[in-house]
Formats: sequence, structure tokens, C-alpha cells
Amino acid sequence: MAEAGGDKACDELHTGEDDYSSSLFQCCVCLDLLYKPIVLSCGHTSCFWCVHNAMQIVQESHCAVCRQSYSHFPSICQLLHLLLLKLEPVAYKRREREVLEDEKIRRVESPQFVDQVTLPNSATKNLSSTSNSSGSTGTNQRESTENGSAHGLPKKITVEDALCCLCNELLYLPSVLNCGHVYCESCLASMAGERVECKVCGAPHPGQFPNVCLDLDHFLEENFPEEYAARRQSALVKKSQHQHGNTSSSSAAQANGKSKKKADASLLLGEERYDIHVGVGCDCCGLYPIKGKRYKCKDCKEHIGFDLCESCYNTNSKLPGRFNQQHTSDHRFELDDSTLLSRILVQTAVAENHEEEFNEEEFADQDDGNEGHFDQFEDI
Repeated sequence: MAEAGGDKACDELHTGEDDYSSSLFQCCVCLDLLYKPIVLSCGHTSCFWCVHNAMQIVQESHCAVCRQSYSHFPSICQLLHLLLLKLEPVAYKRREREVLEDEKIRRVESPQFVDQVTLPNSATKNLSSTSNSSGSTGTNQRESTENGSAHGLPKKITVEDALCCLCNELLYLPSVLNCGHVYCESCLASMAGERVECKVCGAPHPGQFPNVCLDLDHFLEENFPEEYAARRQSALVKKSQHQHGNTSSSSAAQANGKSKKKADASLLLGEERYDIHVGVGCDCCGLYPIKGKRYKCKDCKEHIGFDLCESCYNTNSKLPGRFNQQHTSDHRFELDDSTLLSRILVQTAVAENHEEEFNEEEFADQDDGNEGHFDQFEDI
């Protein structure tokens, strides 16, 4: 990764001003503080770019911790992003400088949240008060240190910063959808059907039913013990009252996720399937790589481009791009097969055939020349 934004950043690190002291929210790839955290369906967390850089370009990817497979690049978990902004303001600012410098070199940009983030209730107000520019932590972070919550947290972290998007209570066994929004496990199970659809943004959750994010769960249990114990008791009561219904719903959701996972795997690994676009993902649902038709925006000027899979193109989704592209609804699309695996294989085969033919012709020319020399010696 690039250097952390100059001498000032280095000075902060060496003088101890970087307040990052907990490994609870540590990226399992770069082993640093999570920055713009991604929560995979297995429940493990990594930085936005750490996940993206580790994904496979022609087949399903795997979690760096448990090796569970997935085929969609999740959106950033906005709620966890907000918590980290408040918990570790200086360290998060240092991570921001590092990432921005690296993005500048690579000519890409990760999502910015002031204009795009959607959080329940007071969380949006809290984000606005802690940030007045895209991706920045704000200048009031240090001032909030002396105003800790009743639970002894180092910054202004309250129960309202960790509410379920459905029941509007403190998250209990939090599970994160592909879109980045967080629900209680029981609330998510109650939404299960043929597919799970986020109640905040309307985005469908692809693939496997998400596991509990244990890092976030442990944080909530440790820092809000009374509220968390009440939520646990309430969940136990509801489970005893509706045990059969909840069990069947959860089982149905997990079965649906497993069947969807098998279907995705068959598409990616089947010997007859060559309609994979190598290294190109959908900027809406996060499918990576895109399978089937690829629709490329003709008007987006960003280096990384803007692409949609056939499903997202047909639904006319309004979700923003995965890399902060300035895409608008009036932009034009075109079908693009330049990265199609079958086309690449054909081009590679043709190139190899041409190379073999060239080598054979060159070898034949050399033989003809040698025969002429031998004839001369025979004449002598």
C-alpha cells in the first residue's frame, strides 16, 4: 500500500497520536483497522479494497478466514463504518489518508458516504455531525472524547448508533446483507421467502443467507450489557412463542441460500459455461465476475468504468456504483463482450496457432537454406 499521505501522517504514528488500540475491528487481510468495512455472508469483515483485491477474476471467491465461497462483492456496511468513525477517529483518519493516496495512484475511488449513505433514524444525524465532507471524519471527533456514554465508551456511541433496520431496537445477533444494511438475525429470518430483500434500499440479497457478524455482536454485548441482555431475553420469549414458525422460516431461508449457492457454483465452474466476463463485476448487485450479458456504460468516464449484469440492467436499479462513479439515469449502455472468457480463449487459440505456423514456416525456410548449402558441398 502507498505511503500514508506524507510526513505529517508518519509523525502522528510515531508520536502516539494514532489512538488505534483494539484488535476487535481489525481487517483479517491487512491486519490494520478496518476502513470502509465489508461484511461477507460468512460474517467475517475486511476493508473494502482488501476484499476487492482478493476476489477471483474468473470464478467464485473465498473468505480469507474461513474459505467460504461467495460470488458477489458486498457494499460497505454503513453502520459499522459510522461506529469506527466515532470509536477510532485519529486512526480512521490515518487509514483514510493511506487509502486516498493509493486510490490516486490507481485512478479509482471507493464509495463516499455523505451523499449516498442511508442509516436508520438518528444515525444519519450522527453521521452528518461527524463528517462535513465525503469520507472525512470531521473536526469534532476529538472534542467528543470527554462526553463518553453511560457505558464508558471513549466516544459518543449510543444504542441509537446500532439499531436494527427492521425492529428499530439494539441489534441482537447482527447480520449484514449484501447491500450493507444490518438486521437482527431473527428479523432477517422473518423476511425470508423466495428471496431476502432489504427493507431500506429494496436491493435483493443474493446467495447464501448471511451469518452473524461476530465482531459487531461481541462489541454490542460488551458495551451495552443491560440493553443486550434485555434483547436476548426478548428474543428467547419470541422464539418460544413462535418456535415452529421461526424454525421453518430460518430453515427455508438457509435452504434457499444453499440452493442458490449451488446454482452460482454450477454457473461458474461448469465445463460448458464460457459466458463469464473476466475481471468485470456488476456495479449494482456486485456479481463478480459478470455471467451472461454485460452492459457497459458509454458515458461514464471513470477509469474503472460502469457495468451491469443483465438482471440489474433489466430492473433499472437506482443503486449507486460500487466505485463512486458519476453514473446517471440518462447515460447510455451498450453490450460488450471484449472480456468474455469464450472470446479470450478463441483469441488465445488463434494467436497460438499463428505463432506455431510462423515457427513452422521459419523452420522450413531454414531447412531449405541448409539443403542448398549441402548441395554446394556435393558439387564440390
